[in-house]
Amino acid sequence: MQVGKTIFDLKLFVTYYARVSSEKEEQINSLENQINFFEDYIKKNPNWTFVPGYVDEGITRNNIIEKRKLYENDRRPENPKNLT
Repeated sequence: MQVGKTIFDLKLFVTYYARVSSEKEEQINSLENQINFFEDYIKKNPNWTFVPGYVDEGITRNNIIEKRKLYENDRRPENPKNLT
């Protein structure tokens, strides 16, 4: 990298990662705000090529419980009588 240049001067493919940790209304609005902010920020730089970002809506407790049930069901033997 040349002296005096910044990341804003470089030709880059740029994306974002947006995340919330719950499904509360405030968090959903926050997610939309993050997406809008970063997409606008990236697209305003003429040296950058925008790449659609990754949106993580977070893991709620209910999702974890459901995933655990699926995992446990998958591990269950076909015929429990064969267990000793």
